[in-house]
Amino acid sequence: MTENEDVTGTVQRAVTRVVRWAARPDVRVALLGQAGRELSGNDVHLLRTVVAQGPVRASDLAAWQGVDKSTISTQIRRLEERDLVVRRPDPADRRAVLFSATTRGRRLRRRMDAAGAALFVELLRGWTDADRQALGTLLDRFSRQLDHDALPISTPPGSSTRTRPGCRTS
Repeated sequence: MTENEDVTGTVQRAVTRVVRWAARPDVRVALLGQAGRELSGNDVHLLRTVVAQGPVRASDLAAWQGVDKSTISTQIRRLEERDLVVRRPDPADRRAVLFSATTRGRRLRRRMDAAGAALFVELLRGWTDADRQALGTLLDRFSRQLDHDALPISTPPGSSTRTRPGCRTS
């Protein structure tokens, strides 16, 4: 085994542990507050996206999630039913609609962020400032790469990689 394979394996195992940890019900509540009990992971991600990017079209939300428009319609409807997002006609194209976060949705996002921040303050309490900064910098870099890089799914003939729908390649 090469040193690169050993480091890659370490990263893979660490990410797997973090994903498994974050999926635990008690951790979801600690990370998200009450929203961890009431919203699915997709609902949380979708609400965060609408708050950050809104007003936004369903087609853009679908592309960012890597799903088709019918799937996103079902997901966004759940947020509408909870009064977390609202749809309005797109003034640039009356056939299209734009989704925006409601006041309740923005407040919930702030509460989720505060709960998560408090948890990480506690978890990283014994870390040095330099270690916390390094972790933040590297995790931010890694997560941005996940958002923007192609994900190899299979290798069609004559191609080195195939990308996920809705992903941009660098």
